[in-house]
Amino acid sequence: MVKSKTENESTALPEPTIWARAVLLGTAVLGAAMNDRSLNAKNVELFGRKVREAVQPMGPVAWAVMQALETRVKAVGGNLECDRLRTARSANALCESLANASALEIVDKLANARLETSSSAVQSSLATAAESLGTLEDATVVNTLRRLVQMERGDLSASKYLREARAILHQDEMRRSLPLELRMVVGAAQAYLSTGKQSIVGASAFDTGQDYDFGTPAPQAGLTKVVAPIDVVIESKRGSSPPPSQPRPKKETSKKTTELKTLASEDLPVLTRVNVERRATGLDRASARAMLDEAYKEALDKLDATSTPMLVSVTLTLDVTGDE
Repeated sequence: MVKSKTENESTALPEPTIWARAVLLGTAVLGAAMNDRSLNAKNVELFGRKVREAVQPMGPVAWAVMQALETRVKAVGGNLECDRLRTARSANALCESLANASALEIVDKLANARLETSSSAVQSSLATAAESLGTLEDATVVNTLRRLVQMERGDLSASKYLREARAILHQDEMRRSLPLELRMVVGAAQAYLSTGKQSIVGASAFDTGQDYDFGTPAPQAGLTKVVAPIDVVIESKRGSSPPPSQPRPKKETSKKTTELKTLASEDLPVLTRVNVERRATGLDRASARAMLDEAYKEALDKLDATSTPMLVSVTLTLDVTGDE
């Protein structure tokens, strides 16, 4: 018996649940949004083409970021199984698996993708991959980190800056912005190194065999001895630094917030950033509920997994245009 065209098309289509999961992940991570999410051969091919077009420029950069990040983490004595590296590996593996796949293979791979961290972390990593790569390969960043490593065991200030740099390299892009925050820490470290001052200590004051726990603040006794320029200010809000000509506010009127802190002179606890973000357009109600449930579960998991002081941010921007 000769099958009709409709029967042949239906046998080649994925299951509705597989299709829904694939479109959800492809939209959230790769930005391959579908205005019409109905399951048919035309939409499957269109979705596959959108995913390949999204992955084509992302793939080489994702691979380069993974390699550069691994090199930097090794250079500073960091943990090669940290969240940022695991996320980078997931992003690279996802791009590699989708680059040359057929539309049906893309749907299957996305629906069954097993990311080492979360879809939000992978999306953030891919979105900032080019900026992150530029930072990781910047000669100033590389050379400053190398100097901090060389001085770590004999200089408490260098140790503090290096500790902060390690924390940024360890935590994924949802918690710490590598392109922004690593450059700021390196800039502050450069300002300190340019003074020629050193807070030299003996073995009794600094344990050279210390196994750092990057999730907890350093002991107060050690940090109070850090010597660094008082005017080295870390800004974690893009574009908020005042011009050099602008006078600084008087001490009695200035307010310290988590967005503005002087690493060299203040030993305030650093808040762990817990961010959960979802953005999507053209969702039907079932897909929107699934994305809300996923975001809620991820936020709860991160709250349960973090014992240090934290700043929790949950952002959902969903354009729900269709019925179930």
